[in-house]
Amino acid sequence: MRMTLVSLRNTALVSALALSLAAPRSLMAQRDARVRLTLVDAVTLARARHPALAAASARRQGAVALALQESAFPNPVFAWRRENLGSPLSRDAFYTVAQPIDLTGRRLALHAGARDLDRRALADSTAAMRDVEAGAARAFWRASLAGALLTLSEAQRLDAERLARVEADRAREGAVAEVAAMRTSVEYDRARVAEASARAEWMQALADLARTIGVRPDSLPPVDAMAASLPRFDAAPSADALLARALARRSELAALRAAHDAARRRVSAEQRGVLSDVVLEAGTKQTAGYTTRVIGVAVPLPLFSRNTAARDRASAELQLVEAELRATEQTVRAQVAAALESYRALLAAQPAGADSLVTRAAEVARIADAAYAAGGGSLLELLDARRARTETLAAVLRWVADVRLAHLELLRAVGASPLDSMELP
Repeated sequence: MRMTLVSLRNTALVSALALSLAAPRSLMAQRDARVRLTLVDAVTLARARHPALAAASARRQGAVALALQESAFPNPVFAWRRENLGSPLSRDAFYTVAQPIDLTGRRLALHAGARDLDRRALADSTAAMRDVEAGAARAFWRASLAGALLTLSEAQRLDAERLARVEADRAREGAVAEVAAMRTSVEYDRARVAEASARAEWMQALADLARTIGVRPDSLPPVDAMAASLPRFDAAPSADALLARALARRSELAALRAAHDAARRRVSAEQRGVLSDVVLEAGTKQTAGYTTRVIGVAVPLPLFSRNTAARDRASAELQLVEAELRATEQTVRAQVAAALESYRALLAAQPAGADSLVTRAAEVARIADAAYAAGGGSLLELLDARRARTETLAAVLRWVADVRLAHLELLRAVGASPLDSMELP
């Protein structure tokens, strides 16, 4: 009779273990049944809604408008003047038009510089868009990883709950020692705490994703939980090819090159500004019953002010842009090298097969479950096998996320969108 009860308990234990092993897939199936947010959706929403892009556009409009205003030619000045008022002399009336003339071409240089500033502002907007895209993709993958880890924690908690319930029943019936029930109860409490932490991280990741793509957290669509496998990425080109692509396509460098051109034109304009505008004046004069013509030229003499401060400031701005350009080129070189090495190092650590690693860990857990149910394994061996299965799957998920993020950083380092491929044109 006792053997029959033990057999029934073992059968119940095996059934509970089988249910616990199937729990992750059932939870995944429930999550996958809903409409999901994809990486393309996240990047597209960030492009359309992120306030940083609207701010970049406004800065561009303001900078270009200010530069065009500074390079605008002055308006003509109409003057009406009467003289000899309050005297016995006949009154004289003047009607003149004065027009400042830029003989040095200073404003032409400033106007050309405005076009360079527009190029810089456009490149700055592109750089801001790349940052927004990368931020959205980064937040998406982190939310996807958090969802997968939460699903894993839920399955682990259900596992521990079923095992603790079975062991409590067996301890009450005297089939196992009381310490076994206590041990599984502690494992269950630990799983509950781990699940709560995973849920908090998942909620924070979703909030960060909603903020990054510009939607309310309560209206954020569900995100696919990350799978423990990698897609087939395009092979990264050589370091020299990536560096050449980065130096040619990084928006930050394009912005500074445009700023360098604008600074050179500013230097030229301020050097021409030593001589101010020449004013031509023409009109008529009515005096003593006669109407005569008036013509005049006003030439400023650069005796006390030779536009020295403006010339020095323009030279300093040119030197500053040149230094920033060199520093940014060095930064780009370092970012490309670091991103490529990180990407290659993570890929080199890939197991013989991420799927096979997870399968092997699950197989070990199944063998330990069966051995414990049959009385051939200890509780510690069972718990250790289950923990190894969970930690292995979590490690693979984190590795997949790290590879995706490293791939993203490599694309960002060469100035590409997260949706681009690594292949060179």
